[in-house]
Amino acid sequence: MTVSGLWKKIIKPLSIIDITNILFLALILIFYIATFGRTPYRIPLLIIYTVLFVYLFSAPRLRNDKAISNGRRLLFFLYPVLFLIIIFETFYMILPYFNTLRFDALLDKADMFLLGVSPTLWAEQWAHPLLTDTLYFFYIFYFPMPFIILGWLYKKKKFMAMEKAFFIYLICYYSAYIIYFFIPAEGPRFFLQHLYTDNLNGYFLAGPVRTLVNTLEPNKLDAFPSLHAGILGVTMAVSYLNNKKIFYWFLPAAVGITVSLIYCRYHYFTDMLAGFLLAAFSVYAGQAIYVKIQRKFAAHFGSSQE
Repeated sequence: MTVSGLWKKIIKPLSIIDITNILFLALILIFYIATFGRTPYRIPLLIIYTVLFVYLFSAPRLRNDKAISNGRRLLFFLYPVLFLIIIFETFYMILPYFNTLRFDALLDKADMFLLGVSPTLWAEQWAHPLLTDTLYFFYIFYFPMPFIILGWLYKKKKFMAMEKAFFIYLICYYSAYIIYFFIPAEGPRFFLQHLYTDNLNGYFLAGPVRTLVNTLEPNKLDAFPSLHAGILGVTMAVSYLNNKKIFYWFLPAAVGITVSLIYCRYHYFTDMLAGFLLAAFSVYAGQAIYVKIQRKFAAHFGSSQE
């Protein structure tokens, strides 16, 4: 098969989102190879990553040049999300064996240098069950926020804008994921736990949310940078660019989420700041890259985009 024939058959059906996912999985495969002799999960990881490669190359074959059906369009909305979740859930099997260093002490010292206090310890003076439940609500509300603005874009059939937003989100997620491998940190909830005097018990919400987060995030080395801050920043930017009404609705939640990162002891001020800087980078770089190269690939949601 000629190079042009190979391009037409394998690469041409791929969108910029497909390509981004494939390149990231290839990078994670390099990390996997680097830890092959140390991780006890080498066989499960090999199976999972092989399946994901097949998954990433197979899904775009459902895309064609004709008007794409709503069912297929929904599939192209959901499949990158599913990939994102699965790839993150494998990190606990590889990241601790890739890098044995821990940067919590350095991050805590950076907080002390910048603020004069460890902010999660300082915030303990305000602990109250009602406030704790409220801020855990904001902490968990971070997860559906991107789907609200992306869902609005989907409903309004603004598929090009949705594709661009997806790409920016992936830039933010994958940049943070890569940094995790080189600056692993558990966060103050673990590093400073011996210094806390309050257990942050709420009336009814805090405990279940903590349990849910601990269950869904088996990788505990994801403090720096704060993806809560990063994705919050991207969500606010995407909302501002596409629907200012949603942006203003999100503002109180954005404030609550930001406070919750410190109060609930998931992040240092330093990695929260890094998360917001990552969001700014992702929005700027993501838009610039998208404009330059998007037309070289298939439209992610089909050629009948508006």
